Amino acid sequence: MLKTAPIGVVDKMDKKKRIILTMLELVVEQGVHATPMSQVAKEAGVAVGTIYHYFKNKEEIIEEIYIMICQDFGIVLIANVPNDDFKEQFAVIWHNLYNYFIGNPMAFKFMEFVGVPPIINAEIRLKSVKHFTNIRDLFLAAIIKKEIKDANLRLVLQMSFGNVISAARLKFKAELPMNEEQIEDALQMSWNCIKA
Repeated sequence: MLKTAPIGVVDKMDKKKRIILTMLELVVEQGVHATPMSQVAKEAGVAVGTIYHYFKNKEEIIEEIYIMICQDFGIVLIANVPNDDFKEQFAVIWHNLYNYFIGNPMAFKFMEFVGVPPIINAEIRLKSVKHFTNIRDLFLAAIIKKEIKDANLRLVLQMSFGNVISAARLKFKAELPMNEEQIEDALQMSWNCIKA
């Protein structure tokens, strides 16, 4: 038999979620420093004290958003990745990330402008690495099998996914429509950067 949450628990979860989503929207629109807690409370429909019931400060909310987005990345990137050769895996991962960004513009903008040092410190970034172990392992195996360049893993990942970010940025800024052909061109350029 399905158990329901005690009265008040769902409301508390909803309040916390509203705070997080409101903070995400506001910091993307106006920046971290231009987003006071009073505005977050007002927009989320909660009291300022309620925010501090769930979070110590603004930075803790920002860190939670960062970790949540990283968890999403970890799940989305590996979805439907075939067991074929690495080039096929790479293409699926690349498309997964591009489609995630296009489908989640707030997450994209957050990671572009907020999810960077010094706003997100090294400790939080290190904690989030666990969400990418499957991706890391695929790339390491490809390096060992000589399917991609034998280079520093961080560099290989940056060269692979930096192009995804650039492609999404071109789409969001309406500098290119990023039609099917342009998406495939961007994918091929990413692959050419790392292929052995």
